[in-house]
Amino acid sequence: MITLYSNPRCADSHKTRIVLAEKELPVTTIDLDDMDKLPKEFLKLNPYGKLPTVIDRDIVFFEPTIVNEYLDERYPHPPLKPGSPAERAKMRLAVKHIEDEIYPLYFNWERVKKKSEPMKKIRVYLDSLNSYLENVTWFVSDQYTLADITLAPALFRLRNMAHSVDMHQWKHLCNYSDRLFDRPAFAHSLSDYEENL
Repeated sequence: MITLYSNPRCADSHKTRIVLAEKELPVTTIDLDDMDKLPKEFLKLNPYGKLPTVIDRDIVFFEPTIVNEYLDERYPHPPLKPGSPAERAKMRLAVKHIEDEIYPLYFNWERVKKKSEPMKKIRVYLDSLNSYLENVTWFVSDQYTLADITLAPALFRLRNMAHSVDMHQWKHLCNYSDRLFDRPAFAHSLSDYEENL
């Protein structure tokens, strides 16, 4: 049995919940939503206090990219990485770019009071993403991968900022998002907080 320590509001935790749902793995989820008051027993397991944290076979893993790759390798069905080394490298590069580009834009938008400047940057990114998605089904290959899983929580949160971002202006991005959000595992991965976004 896998134990997942997850923040129900956090996009990083959401990525790992999607992986677990795609794999249909039995998991005990422990929600920790107050990062300033993490339980002592959790900090004994993970002194860095980072979420998500996964315990599998008494081994503790954290950092979402590492956790998700571990889960995919440890539980290989269905595979969430492409078959060839070149495609896997492309996927890892895509994950890195998504984490380095869109997540900081979203987190910056969340933190600041004046939303106009980060929103301009988000719109530029979404324009570029829309163009890229015009001729692809999934982000890096014909297969749904960890790159798609990495992007899904950010797009879900942006799409639900309806008063700030009208996603319908980006047709290809909307179609791609629909494919992501229509997956049964995505619906299963949502915390109560995320269901009410």
